[in-house]
Amino acid sequence: MNVTVFNRELPGSVSEEIDIFVRGLSDFTVFQSPAFYNFYLSIPHYTPFYFIARNQPDRICGVLLAVIISEGNVFISFISSRCVVYGGPLVTDENGTLEVLLEALNKIAGRRALFTQFRNFKPWTDNQKDVFKKFGFLYRERLNLLVSTKSEQEVLSGMSSSRRRQIKKGIEAGVQFRSASSTEEVMQLYGLLAELYKLKVRKPLPDKNFFMTFYGQLVQQKQGAILLVFFDDALIGGAVCPVSVGSTLSELYICGLDEKYPQCYPSVMATWAALSYAADNALPEFDFMGLGKPEVKYGVRDFKLRFGGQVVNYGRFARRNYKILYAIAEIGYNILRSFKRV
Repeated sequence: MNVTVFNRELPGSVSEEIDIFVRGLSDFTVFQSPAFYNFYLSIPHYTPFYFIARNQPDRICGVLLAVIISEGNVFISFISSRCVVYGGPLVTDENGTLEVLLEALNKIAGRRALFTQFRNFKPWTDNQKDVFKKFGFLYRERLNLLVSTKSEQEVLSGMSSSRRRQIKKGIEAGVQFRSASSTEEVMQLYGLLAELYKLKVRKPLPDKNFFMTFYGQLVQQKQGAILLVFFDDALIGGAVCPVSVGSTLSELYICGLDEKYPQCYPSVMATWAALSYAADNALPEFDFMGLGKPEVKYGVRDFKLRFGGQVVNYGRFARRNYKILYAIAEIGYNILRSFKRV
């Protein structure tokens, strides 16, 4: 078995081969697809690496798409660097595929990123968890919420009665939602997100290039959706959602002007827009992309749970590639957050 690593444009034949492989798996996710690899390639401060494992007949038996994200100048760039894997790797049942992919990942990310993190979209077996542990990864519990979106009626019947009332009131108030139709609208939504992340979330938000490229590439390829919520022609909320065709709509970013338009329930309507989009576009599952740690109070969890669905605990794997620098960076980040600088 051998592993090939790509960090530049994929040859057309290779891209098609990978796409066929990942779409043929039951745990397919667009986050591990060539479309997302090309998306990352186009964004400043995002450096993707595509690891492709092949067995003896030279057929693909596993893929791992990782992206190293950083910010600022050379020093800040490294201190802020993190390698993130969403929903991967995707492997068949051949023995050793997971091992060779993790070994290859560590050789690159272990030198270029402060830490590496796997955000799991599925449960791993105890044996597979042992393989991650062998390569220095620790497992941490993380909750998530999955909602069945086979029909709008199913979605509505599964949520709380108060949430249904809010959606009804929002519609009666004149709230409308639709997909973004121009780059200008995408920039409007980015403005809302930037304000929210600055004042309330206080976590890093990708710059406008991320959202413009998401619209220009993934949305145009029907592998992404940007949904907007309006009241009296004013943009009051929206959602940015990757699309795993035939499978899942995922909530990557969402926002709403709840304080300014309380009668419209903007955040509720933005979420409803996404759930409705999934039901209307043959996407049988909506992924809320996180409910936080089980033992830690998390206000957003309460908001999401009222939409119904199934709570899962697929957890995350994390590896500190530079333990001392990671500890220093973590202290600095927490200090900045306490002063509302990030």
